[in-house]
Amino acid sequence: MAKLFKRKDGRWSAQVFVGIVDGKRKYRTVYGETQAEVKQKASLISAQVQRRTYIEPSNVTSEMYLTDWVETLDSVRDNTRESYDMVVRNYLTPHLGKVKLQELGALDIRKMLAALDRQGLAPRTREYAYSVLNAALNDAVLWDTISINPCTKIKRPHVPEHEITPLTESEARKLLETALELKEPFYALYVVALTTGMRASELLGLQWRDIDFANSRLAVRRVLVKDSLEFSEPKTKLARRSITLTDLAVDALKKHAEEQVEIEKTKSNWKNTYGLVFCDSLGGPMRYQNLIRRHFKPLLMKAELRDIRFHDLRHTCASLLLQAGEHPKIVQELLGHSKISITMDLYSHSIPSMQKETARKMDSIFQEKRSLYLVNSRKSSQGIRQNKTTFQIKNMSKNMSKRPAN
Repeated sequence: MAKLFKRKDGRWSAQVFVGIVDGKRKYRTVYGETQAEVKQKASLISAQVQRRTYIEPSNVTSEMYLTDWVETLDSVRDNTRESYDMVVRNYLTPHLGKVKLQELGALDIRKMLAALDRQGLAPRTREYAYSVLNAALNDAVLWDTISINPCTKIKRPHVPEHEITPLTESEARKLLETALELKEPFYALYVVALTTGMRASELLGLQWRDIDFANSRLAVRRVLVKDSLEFSEPKTKLARRSITLTDLAVDALKKHAEEQVEIEKTKSNWKNTYGLVFCDSLGGPMRYQNLIRRHFKPLLMKAELRDIRFHDLRHTCASLLLQAGEHPKIVQELLGHSKISITMDLYSHSIPSMQKETARKMDSIFQEKRSLYLVNSRKSSQGIRQNKTTFQIKNMSKNMSKRPAN
């Protein structure tokens, strides 16, 4: 084990043996604020040396570091790791991979972001790529692989705030009526989305065993990761929730179950291994992109509705409930938001009717005081006019008495 030394500046350091170069023993110095931090860094390097995977920091390319960083991440969910891996492989490595990590600069990152922009990537995707790279380079600084994170020298890509555009009550009704008339295979999915506010990943991860028809309840226990088509835990504890289903949703799901049984009878290659409620034509996990491209967008066009995102069905559910006077706390629990502030920040400003109702209530609260104020104001005005008239008459009398006699 490497010996630890306390420096004059209060920090700790250790020299770790990394090999023999030109007949001489070579060491790498690591630093930290505490003994525990330095021990952890030294142990990691020693383990790399023993596995013969250690590479001098000066020779490490960005691709090598980022790949190792994703693989060795701890305390992250599987779908988060998969998302980071996708960003590294598709966005970071193609533009930065060959650059040595210690030579990576702000200009390289600017060029990468510009290239992603030219590729037509959405602002949020570019911002996410920047965030992943920034997190990886922060760890590189922590592990003394680089001294400064070059991401700190450039601005985070700007993401325009997305305007929430929920469907109106009549538009939501028209969407469902059109889906029913066209015998859209995902009619039940749209009903559940609009009446529960569930996310697309939660709907596509839903299994029949999650539904209790006897008690009209539905349990959100997993999500379907878009890119990998693998199942993962919901984002937070509150996202893992139980929802009471409307009669409309129960009826739609029962009908959907009957139709799925009939399809299974006619298709020899049908294989719904996971017992998915909403699956592809062969019973496998449904790709989100296919749901949108083949079903949701065509349905919007046939219903002659404006182009919205699937996620706007979730916004529609919340907006309609709040407009109907439902308590925000209930809406928060239904949507699975971790904090009620998220619910209020998202929806309170987007529903003018709530603000009008608030103004009406404030009027009713102060109406009596306002009426009393107006009465007092009138009395006060009359008194002022009366006093003014009396004052004028008195002045006229005084002036007349002071006139010299002719």
